[in-house]
Amino acid sequence: MKRREFAATRLTGLAAGISGLSMNTAEAAEVKRETVKPYGVQYYERAVEIWNREAATELPIIIQAADKAAESLKNGGKLYSHAHFGHMLVKELRIGRPGNPDYLPTGTYSTKDEEYDPIGKGDFLFFDGPKLRVKKAHDRGAFTLGARVPYLPNKTTPKGVLTTLGATDNLLTEDCSDLVLTAGVPFCNGVLNYPEIPAVRGCPLSVQGVGNFYWMLSAEIAMRDKGKGPMGKGDKSAEYLRIVKQRGLKIRNSFDSIDAVAKAMAGYAAQGAKYFCFSFGCEMADENTYRASGLAMTRNIVPRDLSGKVKSGDFVIIGSELSDTKENIEAAHAFKSAGMKIIYIGPGKTEGSAGDDLPKYADHHIDTFSPERDGVLTVPGFDKKICPTTGVLYALTLWMLNAQFIAHMIEADMTPVLNMGGHLIGGNAFNKDVRAIADKRGY
Repeated sequence: MKRREFAATRLTGLAAGISGLSMNTAEAAEVKRETVKPYGVQYYERAVEIWNREAATELPIIIQAADKAAESLKNGGKLYSHAHFGHMLVKELRIGRPGNPDYLPTGTYSTKDEEYDPIGKGDFLFFDGPKLRVKKAHDRGAFTLGARVPYLPNKTTPKGVLTTLGATDNLLTEDCSDLVLTAGVPFCNGVLNYPEIPAVRGCPLSVQGVGNFYWMLSAEIAMRDKGKGPMGKGDKSAEYLRIVKQRGLKIRNSFDSIDAVAKAMAGYAAQGAKYFCFSFGCEMADENTYRASGLAMTRNIVPRDLSGKVKSGDFVIIGSELSDTKENIEAAHAFKSAGMKIIYIGPGKTEGSAGDDLPKYADHHIDTFSPERDGVLTVPGFDKKICPTTGVLYALTLWMLNAQFIAHMIEADMTPVLNMGGHLIGGNAFNKDVRAIADKRGY
């Protein structure tokens, strides 16, 4: 009996005894197997919890912040955003990204302290890194909106868990903020408990925090500015969340297809395949590599650098904002020529596509039900729709898939190792060890 089955048998047998049910151990274990939800479904349900929280407790804060941002614009102030902590968010929230109304220019990890110096009275700053430079901007008179993220300290962070808590000039989010947003992503980042991997919670959820907040806030600023909408309203940010939830439900209803792909991936891994990631023009691939609570086995790959790194039978996930991105299609050709299996996560057919779309070249395709080339919201004053779901729903789909892949690997007695967040005490040392394990055995 496998460890997972043994644990299920013990726990269910105990529950049966307590409740007075007359079933033997084998019957109890079968009931347990039937009632435990698949990990991919558990992940989706945690995302729904986040979305519901954002629609309830966080939406009023978005409305207040958007009012302040609109006031800044009206009075000649400038808007800034340095909220991007996570793997894919710098480019997901980039200025010029299709669908971005471009009100909130996002910084990068290399943004220097002196670049904050111009931010002051009359300006607006959305941030997630609570450093002294943010507090100085706030003290100079900028209105600051802080987002609590798993990686950096705030008043809800348990003491003794974050390496970043004691880092030079790190403050608490609340020390720097006029208003604070909370997505509810746990400090460890991952949200799934695998009994076979007790050291790390699997599968991060952080994109559903800052990513959604950025698009909600952008929508409301756009509505107040060019849309000439009234202050104090949150119709567009609420609409954005409704669309995310509607499309997320479609992804949930495609769970059987997601599970089938995960099972195929585990089959490839059992034959010695390596797991690669690729994306062009965005950082979707990075969401799946060296990721807190993510798989230690994943690596990024580029088409020009395949020799000696891949072999026939390896598999690659291609993430794409659009179904017809030329560079992604060219990459798919190169990967196919090298004998790799291709898994594409993204829209089946982007609006306006001429017909040469990535699903044609993929061995497996998981649809994100986000066909927009730009955004999903109609706002007066804009020629195109704004605020896309292609990124945040890619992240949802990816981690539902990985959640199931991990489960199938465990069932195959190939329990994979997961990264621990480098923001956690002991995380970097842990990762050095588990990545060496993954490099040696392949998973």
